Amino acid sequence: MNFVQIQIQRQVMASASTGSRSPRLGRPPRGWVRKNLHIDQRKLDTARKVLGVKTETETVDAALDAIALREELTRGIRRVRAAGGLKDIYKD
Repeated sequence: MNFVQIQIQRQVMASASTGSRSPRLGRPPRGWVRKNLHIDQRKLDTARKVLGVKTETETVDAALDAIALREELTRGIRRVRAAGGLKDIYKD
């Protein structure tokens, strides 16, 4: 799943939670699983504020989206660099 797919999935979830579609009866979207995690509450609260989301589930989802985006960007930069498109200014 890439960043665009993740963004579309988040938009579908947001529209479903606002009632713009038929009620979901509390069921998560396809592909979602329930997890019980031990998480530092202070970090979760900070992440929720930084990410601008309301719930803890949205916080974890948005944080995972950010990590997925970072990985996509890293791979893209490596490909461009391998093709000779970027100069490594940190290389000796």
